Amino acid sequence: MHFSIPDLQQFHDDNGISYTGYNIYIDGFFHCTARYRQLLSLHEQLKAQNPCLKLPEFPPKKIFLTNSLLEERRILLEKYIQLVGQNPVLANSDLLITFLFSAQQETHGVRMHEVDIEISLMNGYRIPLSVSSTDASSTILDIACNYINLPKELVKYFSLYLFNWSCAKDGQPALKKLEEYESPYISQKYVRPEDKIVLRKSYWDPCYDVDLMIDRVSLDLLYLQIIEDLDLGWMTAEPDTKDILSSYESKKQKREYIELSRTLRHYGRIPAGEAVTDSSNVAGGAPGVPSRVRVSLASKELTLMTVNQPVREQRYKVTRMRCWRITTLHSVERAQTNGHGPLLEDSNKNFELSFEYLISKDNLKWITLRTEHATFISVCLQSIVDELMRQKNGSGPASPRGGKRGSLTYLRRDGSSQLITPSSSSDTLSSTNGDSYNSGSSREIFSVQKLTEKFASVAFKSGRDCVENNAFEAIGDEEL
Repeated sequence: MHFSIPDLQQFHDDNGISYTGYNIYIDGFFHCTARYRQLLSLHEQLKAQNPCLKLPEFPPKKIFLTNSLLEERRILLEKYIQLVGQNPVLANSDLLITFLFSAQQETHGVRMHEVDIEISLMNGYRIPLSVSSTDASSTILDIACNYINLPKELVKYFSLYLFNWSCAKDGQPALKKLEEYESPYISQKYVRPEDKIVLRKSYWDPCYDVDLMIDRVSLDLLYLQIIEDLDLGWMTAEPDTKDILSSYESKKQKREYIELSRTLRHYGRIPAGEAVTDSSNVAGGAPGVPSRVRVSLASKELTLMTVNQPVREQRYKVTRMRCWRITTLHSVERAQTNGHGPLLEDSNKNFELSFEYLISKDNLKWITLRTEHATFISVCLQSIVDELMRQKNGSGPASPRGGKRGSLTYLRRDGSSQLITPSSSSDTLSSTNGDSYNSGSSREIFSVQKLTEKFASVAFKSGRDCVENNAFEAIGDEEL
């Protein structure tokens, strides 16, 4: 999980007393607003549950807080939650998952009630479901898969995503995986209301396609996704191949369609928007010249393809990335140009993602991409690495958590608390029907665009900490 706290908000409780809420973003999207004492309560419970684990240092209490001290606390809280997110034990703990789930519910003032939602397949077919407004992602995934008669043992190959078809057609990041710490109903309604909840495969390695082709329902899901990905231009095919695919589609020869598609260039590719990089990072490019490229990820590699003619392409294997990092750009700079307009419309709305790459034996080089989609790319890289590590350990796709959340004493913003246990209802805070809108709820719609705007106005220290790649392999010259 990539945590950030780019800003804070001032609230007033029912008695008119003001307090500060810190806006927490996960993987580039607004998730919840929490008070200092709520995060302190979480810290104390994590510490009690993990007595042998050294937790990150939590910011100390202070009686009087000036604006500068509030900003200092925001930075320290951000550093704390980032370190928690980088620790596998803490990041995957039921305590943290339950806290984040409860905080999202409280932030948006959503109480448990029955709601109608739609889960879309990639051909636009919609599955109508009646669920609880506070059902977790895995719960709704199980309901949707049961509705279409997908065998339980194959559910782990799929996930629910928020999907934006407009972004997908433009080659921009269009997917956001719905995680166990969030309610799909809340995330769609308040975070990305323009998106659809879709059912897609959740793995990168095409080898798992074989497992899905033995069942009629999973075969259909894979078939529909490949057709849509090809229509969106996420993968390319020569005219002759397209004709053969069209023939297979018209004859409903789904297995043949899938097998041929698996041989296509960029099969399984996920677009990650545009970036600016040094031309030398793309095959045949001259060093020192900025170049606009399209970024995409598929299976075990990241691909850069130049936007302008002649089209050049460079692929980087994830196993040769020793580490990567994201740096926030917050200086006002003039946009560079290459004779075809500005490379960056607004430099304040961009990050840098850099990865250290093994070019040849004992030769590591930093590759830097300047892009507002750095967080999305990093999330994809981490997902690929996680899958590679599971394969190394002899495991397949990760199974959903099954909607199980751990016990947590959740401290509300008003100071009251409630013990949440696995046997509690899916609603962590209240069983009152309907959505509750109180003065402490954040009603603003948040997005990656909003996040970058906030980064532009807040003075952040440039991050230099790297994400170590556990799938990194020392590859010799003879293997390059």
